[in-house]
Amino acid sequence: MLIEDEYVNQEILKMFLEDSYDLVVAGTGTEALNIIRSQYEMLSLILLDLNLPDLSGLDILRQVKADSRTARLPVIVATSDGDAEVECLTLGAIDFISKPYPRQEVVLARVLRTIELSEDRDTLSLTERDHLTGLYNKEFFNRYAAQLDIHHRDCPMDAIVLNVNQFHMINDRYGKVYGDEVLRLIAEKILELVEQSGGIAGRSEADNFWIYCPQCADYGATLEAVQGDLNGDGQSENRIRLRMGVYSNVDKELDIERRFDRAKLAADTVKGSVTRVIGRYDDSMHEAELLAEQLIEDFPAAIRERQFQVYYQPKFDVRSNEPILNSAEALVRWRHPTLGMLNPGVFISLFENNGLISTLDQYVWSEAAAQIRQWKDRFGVTLPVSVNVSRVDMLDPGLIEKLQEIVTRNGLTTRELLLEVTESAYTEDAEQIIETVTQLRKLGFRIEMDDFGSGYSSLNMLSSLPVDALKLDMQFVRNAFRERKDTRLLEVMILLAKSFELPTIAEGVETAEQMFTLKMMGCAIIQGYYFSRPLPAEEFEVFIAERKEIEAPAEAASSLTRKDNYTYNALHDSLTGLYNNSAFEILFHDADQEHIAVLIADIDDYPDLRKSRGRVYADSLVCRVAEVLRSNFRSVDHICRLKESTFVVIMTRITSAQKELVFSKIEHVTHILREGTDELLPITLSVGIAFSDREHPDGDIFQDADKALWRMREIRHSGYAVY
Repeated sequence: MLIEDEYVNQEILKMFLEDSYDLVVAGTGTEALNIIRSQYEMLSLILLDLNLPDLSGLDILRQVKADSRTARLPVIVATSDGDAEVECLTLGAIDFISKPYPRQEVVLARVLRTIELSEDRDTLSLTERDHLTGLYNKEFFNRYAAQLDIHHRDCPMDAIVLNVNQFHMINDRYGKVYGDEVLRLIAEKILELVEQSGGIAGRSEADNFWIYCPQCADYGATLEAVQGDLNGDGQSENRIRLRMGVYSNVDKELDIERRFDRAKLAADTVKGSVTRVIGRYDDSMHEAELLAEQLIEDFPAAIRERQFQVYYQPKFDVRSNEPILNSAEALVRWRHPTLGMLNPGVFISLFENNGLISTLDQYVWSEAAAQIRQWKDRFGVTLPVSVNVSRVDMLDPGLIEKLQEIVTRNGLTTRELLLEVTESAYTEDAEQIIETVTQLRKLGFRIEMDDFGSGYSSLNMLSSLPVDALKLDMQFVRNAFRERKDTRLLEVMILLAKSFELPTIAEGVETAEQMFTLKMMGCAIIQGYYFSRPLPAEEFEVFIAERKEIEAPAEAASSLTRKDNYTYNALHDSLTGLYNNSAFEILFHDADQEHIAVLIADIDDYPDLRKSRGRVYADSLVCRVAEVLRSNFRSVDHICRLKESTFVVIMTRITSAQKELVFSKIEHVTHILREGTDELLPITLSVGIAFSDREHPDGDIFQDADKALWRMREIRHSGYAVY
């Protein structure tokens, strides 16, 4: 582009250049800027006169270089003012042509050389920059970071990783165009930051940004500077939250990628956290890193020397009156020669990240299949065993053949080796995994969706997934029974599974209360320490022996830490089906003693009624009270029959602040009972109540509720009293 207002000079330069280049000519500064802004992608060079009628050439140069779209355009200044050269160079001019103009050959040579240099620079820039954000790509970032180390040997440096929380959800919900715009905005903020701090920035992949800069004093301020106004006024539903990982004062002996691996490790420690957004690499992470390196190095020998041992945890079907051994889960342990027995939490996630998990999984599958065969031969029973199939396994094109070979080698059917696939696997590479699972089910393998409830599946997705059972996430089950017990969502999930005709399996069940509550909700299979911890195969055989009514060796039984196997009959009242004294003791002991109410209810005049009308009539009264109590209290409340005419209700998740709820339930129950039936006279109750947060307790909550009941008996009047 030629910017020149004098006609003669325009004609001279046109004569010099028009045979070699397509020319765009402007005679004023305003005209020139309009053309540049509209045609900047087509321009290769600007030849600029400093003296124009409306704007100075210096003003045009400033505006061209200040605009990110046009800043790349090379500018040659044509001037007779030698003093202007320094200022023009400072503003970004590349070269000069003096006035009067030199020979044509000189002008052509300078124009050609400037264009070539600019194109080389643009080519290099495109090569070293991420095309979306304009930050350095990973390769060139590493090169420039190494140069920073050379030029700042004594300067402490930080490696910082920035990620967007749930970025894949932003893309899924709002589209890739919006996601790309978010990344560009973040990159702009980061670029502003590193220009001030003297560092460099790059985008390694997706939403991963790297910053290498002199050591920072306030990482919170650094994160806030990048977060900035990404969410506008903060009212938008698509709130964008960043997390940061910092490896401070890096060890410069490590290669660049290793430094940022440590920063990424720190960032992952706050992944999913609502309150923490900055993670720092520290000594504990360093020790974990060293342990990880050792375990990876020791893995081949561990497979070769069979250091991995498979333990088995029983799963009981609780749908009948008495729990029945249904199957087992294979769980791996590592008997390390120097580190001792290692639980899977130490190494499973490590092997999932580096791909070794497939080798370990196949080892476990083979061991479990061989054990099924051994038990089948020894006891004459088929006990299915479930094994974990990782997402990496599901993407293996040879998976089906490997599983078939293991089953065939051990003379098993495909229904004897159960396959647990995590819920999250169905949402990543979903089409391929669903296709693989569908093929496995056609061959007879049964599929259990593991970790159901960890938050990945939608209702629409669940209705179409090829699975045979849902295994509730262990942490989800445990959270439902914590101090502020709330099992409502758990009950909804079990009902949801029932609506799809899928049985539910609950793992991590540790107490009688948990087992009973899940059973009442309709959970089919229970697994956890309530029945047994994971056991070596030889100890597990006690359960198979019991199932076959074979007397187990006493020494094997003594090695178990299994809880007493309370049967249905031992824990339930035979007349009403309510919990009995034994169950009450367990449920009362396991209840949250700070958030309960205990109600003791007694049928008025029961001895006289039994004497005058007989045992059958008295039993009918008891069953009627049991039926009304059961239908009017919540599923999380425990209703027990302690003596002939005495009932106890343990109301959970409640305090005296909710006493009106308790009173209304008692009044509704007594109202129904007073109405009588065709076969029974009206029934009245006396009820004693005590709350966990009662004033001046005189004993435990049960004793104080009993004192309140005795007050009602003393006045010989039906109703209720509160301690």
